[in-house]
Amino acid sequence: MTEIGALFQSQDRPRSPPFEGGLGAATGPPVCHYVPPPSIEVNIDFTRPDGQRTRPLLVENKRLYVDEHYISVWSPVLRAWCVECPDRELILANVQYEHVLEMLECIHPTYKAVDDQSVHILLPLAYDYQMEGLLHRCECFLINHNLPFLEKVWIADRYKLNRLLILCLREMRPNSKVDLNGSRYYALSDRVKVLLLERLHGAPAPEEIPEPPLDLETFQRASDVNFAAVRAKTGRVYYVNPYYMAAWSNVFEEKLCTTSSGVEEMFCPCNQEELKAFLMAIHPPQLRINEQNIGPILMSACKMESPALLRKCANLLLAPHTQLSVFVRLSLLDRCFLHEMLPACLQMVQRPEHLIQMTQQTTYDCLSTRAKACMMDRLGILLDGPGLQPHHCARCKATSGCNSVTWMCPQCKTYSSDANLLRSNANPSITTTTNTTQPYNQISHR
Repeated sequence: MTEIGALFQSQDRPRSPPFEGGLGAATGPPVCHYVPPPSIEVNIDFTRPDGQRTRPLLVENKRLYVDEHYISVWSPVLRAWCVECPDRELILANVQYEHVLEMLECIHPTYKAVDDQSVHILLPLAYDYQMEGLLHRCECFLINHNLPFLEKVWIADRYKLNRLLILCLREMRPNSKVDLNGSRYYALSDRVKVLLLERLHGAPAPEEIPEPPLDLETFQRASDVNFAAVRAKTGRVYYVNPYYMAAWSNVFEEKLCTTSSGVEEMFCPCNQEELKAFLMAIHPPQLRINEQNIGPILMSACKMESPALLRKCANLLLAPHTQLSVFVRLSLLDRCFLHEMLPACLQMVQRPEHLIQMTQQTTYDCLSTRAKACMMDRLGILLDGPGLQPHHCARCKATSGCNSVTWMCPQCKTYSSDANLLRSNANPSITTTTNTTQPYNQISHR
């Protein structure tokens, strides 16, 4: 796994220069060259053995190397094979090499995303190997993916995705038009056909199933899989697989490598809430990170030095659809020493007054000097080029950098805000005005 020791010393690195472009940036002249912040990479080469992955899987006469403790957490079938055939390579029959590699990249800290192509590869493997966590990931993707109704119902029935099936039935309305003559309908089980029939004739929708994981019950007692105790700073003990934890945490990997005797109890630098968030986020079915739970998960990822979990949290914080204020995102990244990502976060601030308002937050003084300097760099860029690319007005012969430009045709007197017309401002048949779309006799700058 990629080491992130340098990442946690990022506060000692020289600050990246200010930049334009990137996430949510306004179009403007390049004030200086943008240098992308280094990304958090997690790469695993399954074709070669290493200190952790020593168990060979033979697929189509090709070998992949895995950690038997790790795959045992995900699949009871693979765990049983590892117990029955110790010190021997596992032969996976009737599967394709590329499909198994896709599965491994999805369940390991590389955390490859499920998409509309891979979901049809992963579902049969997850079902055959009883990988409930991977089935859940595929189910979450299908819930939000646009597929024909009966296609979703058939997949939910075939792979026992009860949550997806219930959500489909809840979306279904009495007297809905359903194709009862297609091949997908005839392939449904009798149980699902009865549910569809009852729903079509006015039966109430079934109760929605809560999304797992709901608690840490499986970690509260020792088992053949989770046999080592991990103790939080507040004293709470959970039972985990230390080899699985080492795959996600550099802290645990170091402790495992420096311990010559058997691992019975390990201490972690997190409090109980952070340890609970960490365990739920990395173990199948892997708690989905959202705006409500990202705080403790990100802090635990930082303290446990987990590059994979840090990358997942950072991707959410820098996503434009995330319902968090820029200041909250900035504070979380700063608190976890992800300083190389601060400029990309501040690209979402488009007006200098909004940046000044951030300095009036009650927790502004809690920011590091590095974060405040990045805010100052962004303020300088916004004050130097606050709006669109400077343009030359054909009417007043002045150069302006207004936030928006409305173009008026002198022939038909119509207005347009199409930015492509900027290329045609040399055309004498086009007159420019620096106003918003307002009544024709009113012209104003923004």
